[in-house]
This record gives sequence, structure tokens and C-alpha cells, in this order.
Amino acid sequence: MGGTQSSQINPPTKSSCSDGPPRPIPKNFTLLHGCSTMEEHEHKIAAEVAAVKGLHGKEALSALGFEFRFVPCKLHVQDETTGNNIAPREEEDDSSVKKQSSPIRSTPSVLSLSNESYESGQARYQSCHDCARRLFYIGNPSNEETTEESPSKNNNAAATAITITLSNRKQFIADGPHYDLIANIAQEVAQSIMCSEFNLEWVTVCKDRTLGPNVRAMVDADHPLLLEEGENQVALQELLLDNVTGAGATREEKKQEDDDVSTNTTKATLLIATGRGKVRAGIFSRQHLLTAGIEIGSAWHFVREARVRGWGVAVIDPNARGEGVGFDTFKRSFSRLFVADDDTSNNNNLCCETTKQMVRQQSVNSISSSIQSSSSIYILAHSAGGGQLVRHLRDDSTLLPSIKAIAFTDSSHNVQWCKNQPPLMEFLQKKNCVYVRSNDVRSSQSCVKVSSRGKEIQCGDKSCSCVTQASGKEVNTDHFWEHRFGKIKTVWAGSPDHSLSNYAGRDAIWGHFDEHTTEEAMDE
Repeated sequence: MGGTQSSQINPPTKSSCSDGPPRPIPKNFTLLHGCSTMEEHEHKIAAEVAAVKGLHGKEALSALGFEFRFVPCKLHVQDETTGNNIAPREEEDDSSVKKQSSPIRSTPSVLSLSNESYESGQARYQSCHDCARRLFYIGNPSNEETTEESPSKNNNAAATAITITLSNRKQFIADGPHYDLIANIAQEVAQSIMCSEFNLEWVTVCKDRTLGPNVRAMVDADHPLLLEEGENQVALQELLLDNVTGAGATREEKKQEDDDVSTNTTKATLLIATGRGKVRAGIFSRQHLLTAGIEIGSAWHFVREARVRGWGVAVIDPNARGEGVGFDTFKRSFSRLFVADDDTSNNNNLCCETTKQMVRQQSVNSISSSIQSSSSIYILAHSAGGGQLVRHLRDDSTLLPSIKAIAFTDSSHNVQWCKNQPPLMEFLQKKNCVYVRSNDVRSSQSCVKVSSRGKEIQCGDKSCSCVTQASGKEVNTDHFWEHRFGKIKTVWAGSPDHSLSNYAGRDAIWGHFDEHTTEEAMDE
């Protein structure tokens, strides 16, 4: 990679990058911030690749001079004494390099957004759908050390941190391997923040290394599969063993325990499946994650709303082993999370050293099976995730009765795949399913421009499709559409951007889910 310890600390110079004349800069090429030649540009990339070797998450992001910071929207940043709006102006997102001077603070808890605010200095902060954790360039930390004589140096650096936007992204994140490096690290950080904020944990759903790396999913901290791994495995299994053997338990106590388990089985679960490509679990768009914020480029709002409703959450990672085997990964993840794999469990039990251990594992599997198979499932399937879901249900429709509602966002599925399975084909066209379509799903051209915070800038023509195709408005589908997707209810996402179809259409999606939650409650 060409990086050394000294090159990671000291900024590159012309003499250290090349002994000959500098190469010409290609037309329309953007050099990284602080570079004036191609040699410096390439040297900086190589040094940053070397600098993050062995690092992950926030530590790796910080080593590259980046950081996610919470940026309240205009409505949620006000001076307590004057009431003046001190939030960053939306127009500033279009500047080539923006120096952020507005208050940037650590993230508040989002589980009580409408009830609480948090304070820092003279500003009061709240959070909503328009607040976001934005990516900032803060420079090389090694060049910004403070001394006792200048304690305010870090504060000044923080005040001049540069927000990454669509306009200036190439000045700080170059196309190609450099982009992949930072985007992958940013995804790790976003996932970590979501896990922390919403009490999610990683669980391994496939450990077959002959097929590739381990496949994981983000699930609730009390998900049954977590009983099979982790630091509390022995203690949890001891408790389950007592339940099975009845040691020290009366019949009434055992009945109470059974009632407790039954209560857990009624918990609804939201399954989130992303599209194909280089996006990982819970991330819909790497570009919007980097230039618009975690909330806009990820499944943040869907996890948050699921938590508000008391639902469980399962976020799978179809691209964990590469997009070429995305369907196989999806299938294994879905089956492991929602269908008890008794055969595998029994095989694992054969490896146990004692009968007692066998009973423990069978107890875990029994509870896991009861919870997974009987809870209501709501699914958000984006792009290729929709195609993978339909293919899986075509191969195994065991859980179809448990699926209460599906929201397909620019899904790639085709109902003709199911023409030999009338029940599934019918279900995909019932009111339980909705198709949320980006405004220009068939065209790459649009008069609508999307700002770096995911907001649309319309052309102003009231008769234009960018106005008439508002989020949630029903689409008048044609013969081609109905041949491929059937007579499924189809609504506009409200954005021409495929990767923003989830964020822009979130209200319509949750309206669909809530409608079927109400119907389910009435049926009971």
C-alpha cells in the first residue's frame, strides 16, 4: 500500500511523492483536500489506507480525519434567550467547501423524541425526522493536538469542521478504492450507532466458512438466537434447564413461565432487507450516508418507529458474502431468524459432552422456535431485497401466514415467478402488500433536484410530475406494470432518487404497516 508510519503522521510533500515532474491533472479531476499534484493525491490515499489497517468503526474513521456529528434541523436549534434560529442553512449544502460554525453536539436518545429535549450551553436541542448525524471532515487528528498553553485549539477546530456534501465530497473522499474504504467504515459506524441507540445486537446466522465469511444480522438484544451465543450463554441455559426439568418449580410457577413465553411470542417483528451491491445491513445508500447523514442513508427511521410501537427488529445483510450470492445469503438469514432449524440443532446436540448440555440446547431451540414461528412479521424489502424475498417465499412459503404486511420499495420482483403458486401470487397483490415507487423508476432524467440532506428542490411547475407525484399518492399503473407486479397497490415514494425511496416514502410505508396492525388487533 506504500504507507509508512512517518507518512501517516506527516503531510505529503512534492519531494516525498515524486522525484520527477508532476503528472498532468486529468480534465474534470478533483484532487483531495490539501493536494496540488497527482502524486500528492495518490500518496495521501495510500497513506490513509495504511493508517486504518487493523482499525474499525469510529477509531478508523477518526484516523482518517472524519467524524459523525449530530446536526439539529432549523426547528430544533434555537437560542434560549432570543429564540433566533441558529441551525445551518440548507443553501450552504451546495457550497464547494462548507465550514460548519453552528452548534454540533453529541447524539441525544431518540426513544423519547417528542417528550424531551436536551441542552448544551445556551441552545436547546430536540430531534426529529429532519435532524441528522452528518459526516464531517475534521482533519488529521495528529496535526490538531492541543497544549496547555492553547486549550481552545480543539474547540476552534471543531467550529471549523467541514460538512461532507454532494458538492464537496470528491475533495475529501476520492472515487474508487478511497471511496469504498471510507464508505465501508462509515457503514460500520452507522450500524454501531443504531445498535447503541436502539438496543440491537449482532447475531451470527450462518457460520459455514466454506461458503464465505460468517453472515450476521442485527436483532433485538433479547432475540432467542442470542441465547445460543455470547457471554451469558451458560447462565441462560441453566435457567432454561431448570424450566425443563422443573427443579424447584411448582406447577403454578411453570404455568406462569409458559404464560411469559406466550406473551413474547405475540411481539411483532419488522424485517428490513436492503438492496444488492456494496451496502450492508441497515444501509440503503452509501452516498447519502456520506453526504446527507445516517438517518437519510440508512434504515434509522424505520428502526426508530418500530421501537416506538414496541416491535422487534431484524436487519439482515444479504451482501455479507458478495452480491453474487445475495439470494443464498438472504435465504439462510431469513430461515435462521424466523424458522427453527431443528436438523442443525440436533446435529449440534450430538457434539455435546453430556445429556445435561443436550437438554439445555433443546430448551433454547424450543423457545426459539415458538417465538420465531408465531409472531407477526412486517417486512420492508428494498430493490433486490424484494426479489430475494419473493424467490424465498416461492421456495418456502411456511411463514406466509405470519407475514402481515410487506412494503416493497422499487422492488425487482416479478409476480410471474409465482404463477405456479396461486396462494403466493394472490398474496402479493392483496392489500397486505404495497409497492412504493420512486418517481423516475424508469428514467434517469428528472427535473427534481435532491439536496445533500435528501430534500427535493422542485422545478416550480405545478403541473409537472415532480409536484403531482407526491409521496403516498397512488399511481395509475399501466399494463406493463400490472403484468410484472400484478394489481398491487402502488404509490409514489415522493423522490426521483431510487436510493431515497425508503426515506422519502417512510410516512406512506408506516401508514401501510399501521393499517394492518390495526386490522390485526381488531381481528383478535
